[in-house]
Amino acid sequence: MMDENNLSRRGFFTATGGISMAAFLAACGSSSTSTPTSTGAPAGTTGGSTGSSTPAGPMYDAAKEGSGPITIFEWEGYEAKQPMWDEYTKGQYGTSNPLKETLLQDDQQALAKVVAGSFFDIIHPCVAYAPDWQKAGLIRELDPTLLPHLAGVPDSVLAASKIDGKLYHVPFDIGFSTFAYRTDKVQFADGQESWKVLLDPKHKKRISIFGDAVAIIKIGALINMGNTVNPNLLTQDQIDAAKATMIKALPQIRNFWDTQSAAKKDFIAGNVDICYFWPDGYYGVKTEMAKQNVTVKYSQPIEGRLAWVCGLVIHAQSKFPAKAHAAISAANSSAAATWLIDNYQYATAQQDPSVVANVKNRDLIKEFSLDDPTAFAPPKAWLEAFLPNRAAYVKAGEAVKAAAAG
Repeated sequence: MMDENNLSRRGFFTATGGISMAAFLAACGSSSTSTPTSTGAPAGTTGGSTGSSTPAGPMYDAAKEGSGPITIFEWEGYEAKQPMWDEYTKGQYGTSNPLKETLLQDDQQALAKVVAGSFFDIIHPCVAYAPDWQKAGLIRELDPTLLPHLAGVPDSVLAASKIDGKLYHVPFDIGFSTFAYRTDKVQFADGQESWKVLLDPKHKKRISIFGDAVAIIKIGALINMGNTVNPNLLTQDQIDAAKATMIKALPQIRNFWDTQSAAKKDFIAGNVDICYFWPDGYYGVKTEMAKQNVTVKYSQPIEGRLAWVCGLVIHAQSKFPAKAHAAISAANSSAAATWLIDNYQYATAQQDPSVVANVKNRDLIKEFSLDDPTAFAPPKAWLEAFLPNRAAYVKAGEAVKAAAAG
């Protein structure tokens, strides 16, 4: 497992970014009614079909591409030196076309930066943002024939990576977002964990929540309506109600965290008893707190966990699309997936049976339901999806944080 000071791929968050969400959504154009949404579980089914539009032969030819670095815009922890890229870096193109990374901060910042003119051959956005990238003309259709490991990705996961039946995104990492809590400080009277704990005055200033504006509103909506609401499909009235609920929760919220490493330190230091974490953050805290004889639990709220799927796309203007496919294929391999689980405690899009079989830390399989095909399905979890009205979520979530600061 990574050191607590080494931020994971979701370990940063910049609240404002270089360009506002509204500005780059406008730059991308309006949403398409044919945009897919994420449904189903990332395990237990097989597939990888990509629609009938795929041509019979390869769309891109590596023999016609020159030499030069392939630039990747990546989350910290997924740099070119990491084992997830080994199949590429140790393969036939690793020397002539080495990978060269630039670290991104979050999805909003990444899209804004590329909209503004920055170029990278490969980018690692979460799937909810893939339609924004495609609508803006920034990414190209992918060729499944150049992605030999794709068959191990379930159709239920791959569906959200397609737009109008064409593949634009290869999912890589999948994870939960929910709260962890100290069992000696937090009890649920009916034994049912719930996001409603944020409204309990017993926990005044003892809760820390991720500062992502969209997540803030989704949590408020789950509190308001329980597991009967899909937090990806909120109306303006529901967004407004969620904002009001999260403002009511502010007396209990000590802070909205920007980096997961800082949130972990806060929890371990005893400053908070309840904290929103991704799997690696929770697992690191659980391990450290065990040294203090404190038990920490990763919640399964009755309203459901939030969940995400992130992956890789190729810039529309890349001069090395075939070789970029080879790099993405490396990250889509079973070996890369096993490395991801052991190092970050995330689930993976790659569901070849060898992945879980080769996980070194067997505790992770039960801890994060890696063998449960329903774990990422509603109402247990709500995989993120494209939000046509994302700007409204962001505006409301930022209003909650402004109320906290004011």
